[in-house]
Amino acid sequence: MPASATPTLFPVTVHPFSSPTPNSCAYERGPSSAQNALVFIGGLTSGPHATDVGFLVKMLEQSPHLDYSLWEFRMRSSYSGFGYSSLANDVEDTAALVRYLREIGKEKIVLIGASTGCQDCLEYTNGDKYQTPPVDGYILTSPISDRESTFLFISRQDLDKSVSVAEAMIGGGQKDDPMPKELLPPFFVTPVTAYRWHSLAAKGGDEDYFSSDLSDSTLAATFGRVDKPLLIMPAGDDEMVPPTVDRKGLLGRWTAACKDGVSSDLSGPIPGADHVVSSPEAQSWVAERVGVFLGRL
Repeated sequence: MPASATPTLFPVTVHPFSSPTPNSCAYERGPSSAQNALVFIGGLTSGPHATDVGFLVKMLEQSPHLDYSLWEFRMRSSYSGFGYSSLANDVEDTAALVRYLREIGKEKIVLIGASTGCQDCLEYTNGDKYQTPPVDGYILTSPISDRESTFLFISRQDLDKSVSVAEAMIGGGQKDDPMPKELLPPFFVTPVTAYRWHSLAAKGGDEDYFSSDLSDSTLAATFGRVDKPLLIMPAGDDEMVPPTVDRKGLLGRWTAACKDGVSSDLSGPIPGADHVVSSPEAQSWVAERVGVFLGRL
């Protein structure tokens, strides 16, 4: 879901709320009197208003029976802050917003993640690690393996070297120090700590949720802990997924790892979609599925 090609003005209602993120605000779009909240969590480098969610707002505005507004919010990892942050921080920040939404009377709350936002959604379900307030559903759009996508930009040998350096830095008490820039893929233009790089790029790293080489038992421990309805929509032509990955088979493994009744029958690849779901046709497909999913909750 990309930044809009033609910027246009749009109204938001700004909600300051208490969060580990200093001076945090959430931004509500769509029907401000809605009783339910669809909370959007973007990927790396994203943040409020950096991603085109207008097609979702439009769907909600045209579907008054759903009674949802769309929310974005500032996290410690927003924009260039991702390099010094973590999924744990994201969960804490998301939980703070969910608590606020409950306090102001929102009835149903659904988290919708894009790219790394999908890792955030699954991390949110880790009850052994966090005491997160419950939500009513999860939507994953364009979930990918950051580890496997790195192979599109640097060699396996270079990746192994960079992960080894990160592990040495972490072991030496330097987990919060920035990685040497020459050891990172060229698209990283801001500093990334040894911990965050290891989390993204190492097998078994904290963000290694969607790799194709994960065992069924590993998937059962992650997807299997989701206890609310889950809609999964990978981008059908995601350029960030290596061509060696069996995309259809991998989606089948994810849904099979869920408890009975959790994975929505609406799950499926977004036809013709790139990683950011930029085409109007793909956006319309997503909006329709999201609307049906919300209507079933």
